[in-house]
Amino acid sequence: MKNRYQIIINNNIVYDNVYIAETFYERLKGLMFNPNDRQYGLLIKNCNSIHTCFMRYNINIVCLDKNFKVIKILNNLKSFKFIFPQKDIVHILEIPSNQVYNINIGDSIKLNLIT
Repeated sequence: MKNRYQIIINNNIVYDNVYIAETFYERLKGLMFNPNDRQYGLLIKNCNSIHTCFMRYNINIVCLDKNFKVIKILNNLKSFKFIFPQKDIVHILEIPSNQVYNINIGDSIKLNLIT
């Protein structure tokens, strides 16, 4: 994970610590085993199912369609939960649940590279 991004909705920064899982290993690992003191969000593109096995903290899951429109939000998921494949989900955003986010179903998200 090299580049850090901001999540933008309606020209407002909603969250500013997101990485994109780019390699097979990053996609496989997700946020598993990530220590509590290094929390960040992770966007997994072309992914319609995940699990929260071995998570050290609760996360929120934002399910996105092909146009990055929010179609489902699952809040405060604990370790060892499963999100099974769903045909409308194309991308999944994992974010720590210890913060308040202004993300709602129907919002379209944009990613802004932080330089």
